[in-house]
Amino acid sequence: MSLQVRFITRLQKYSVPDTTLVIPSSSTNSQLEAILKGLLQQTTGSSNDFSRLSFDFLCLNQLIRSSLEEHIREKDESLLESIIDIEYIEKFQAPEPEDALMHDDWVSTCKSLGDTILVGSYDTKIHLWNNQGEHITSLPGHTAPIRSLIFIHSDEGEHEFISGSHDQTILIWKYDQNKNSVKSLITCKGHQGTIETLALQKSIFASGSFDKTIKLWGLEEQQQEQTSTKECRVTINAHNENVSSIGWNSSNELVSCSWDQTIKLWNMDTIQSTQTFKCGKAVLSLDISPVNGLLICGFTDRFIRLYDTRVQEGYVLRSTFSSHSQWVPSVMWSRTSEHLFVSGSYDGLVKLWDTRSLKAPLYDLQGHEDRVLCVDWSVDQLILSGGADNSLKMFSFK
Repeated sequence: MSLQVRFITRLQKYSVPDTTLVIPSSSTNSQLEAILKGLLQQTTGSSNDFSRLSFDFLCLNQLIRSSLEEHIREKDESLLESIIDIEYIEKFQAPEPEDALMHDDWVSTCKSLGDTILVGSYDTKIHLWNNQGEHITSLPGHTAPIRSLIFIHSDEGEHEFISGSHDQTILIWKYDQNKNSVKSLITCKGHQGTIETLALQKSIFASGSFDKTIKLWGLEEQQQEQTSTKECRVTINAHNENVSSIGWNSSNELVSCSWDQTIKLWNMDTIQSTQTFKCGKAVLSLDISPVNGLLICGFTDRFIRLYDTRVQEGYVLRSTFSSHSQWVPSVMWSRTSEHLFVSGSYDGLVKLWDTRSLKAPLYDLQGHEDRVLCVDWSVDQLILSGGADNSLKMFSFK
């Protein structure tokens, strides 16, 4: 069987004439790429070497991951008789494994900012590294495993960040790397359970806990004492089970998810829930795209689901991604791409996804020998993952 197709692209430097071709319906990505490169040779009229280029192909807004016929039959069989547009894009290159930074216990949370990496471990300490894999310092302060971290600021050796722990406290740190000293350490008390998740929004931050509540805290300048305590501004009785993850959707809108199998949207001006979405499975992790506002969540049923929070009448489930074989406790969007995100799972794998491919990730990032507990893609050229094998893995883009 043959199909009529047109190759289209937004890549002006690699455009080809808008002509209809007849190709085998069994064509896969590799055969489509060979046809395209032949067209590029004809179009340029030169012997340019296109062998170093790699392309991916989209049909009906989804990446082709089977034969062209199978792909179309799954979407809309009637289109097999039509002229089919195939969009080609430059293939996103795989990140390369770099260092494995070993710790004395599980790596449960990690964050990067600039050239600094923060790691929280079950050894109760916070570890600072640079992105060359050099250990800067270990900071004691908590009395139980670290579960959550967020950066406030990091520049020229001055680091400000927040940590949450199994010890039911939150610490706000100011660390001077140049003097190797903690300039201030503020303790936030009030939760009656593990601080599972933190989210920063300008001068306030939110915390979510196994005590089922969300608390709001201020980041106003403290008194000059090196150590002080802080009380929360607001407590929200948010969920019926543990709060597993939170994120700011805008300056006055917070999203939370829980083991009670719900995702909730909160108006933080009125401190009221505006939407509740029942998921049917415990929700372990969430992240909101800084590019388009879409929400991804990791679940105990091994799936990742994408929701559109911009729809006024409520959440809309847009897509479900299936490739992991166990729980997905950590997900994070690319900070710059509307399509790319990363996930970490108890199956020991980190996966790099494109939202236009539901059944297969772009890449499996391997190396962990036990459960993956956290992932981070805060810095565009660096993916981090931590796990129960006591290691922090670094994957970089060349």
